[in-house]
Amino acid sequence: MGGGIWHYEEGDYWSFTNTYLEIERDDLNGCLYSEVLGTPTLILFDDVPGGAGHVRRVAEEECLREVLNAAHSRLARCTCGGKEEKSSCYSCLRHYQNQFCHDGLERGPVIHFLKKLLS
Repeated sequence: MGGGIWHYEEGDYWSFTNTYLEIERDDLNGCLYSEVLGTPTLILFDDVPGGAGHVRRVAEEECLREVLNAAHSRLARCTCGGKEEKSSCYSCLRHYQNQFCHDGLERGPVIHFLKKLLS
């Protein structure tokens, strides 16, 4: 899997999750840890003092599936990068916090990754 997918997972995943949970974007956070079993691992944590139970909610299969479906739908509807899906924009993947990797963010690999997760 390309680095763009993991930058997506670490970055824009929160906007889908926070929209679904109806919480502030800064209330849920995460990071990548690439040493676990040799594959990148996404670690989620509540970013509210004392915790707020957001990670517990996301960990529920139904909630996680809804978040992933919402992410897939948003990416599939976007038209940036044409049919090749070799780009991204602020409507689908880009935001201020991931500007360091904008050049490497492509919708296509993320769409295929999410489709595989959901099947």
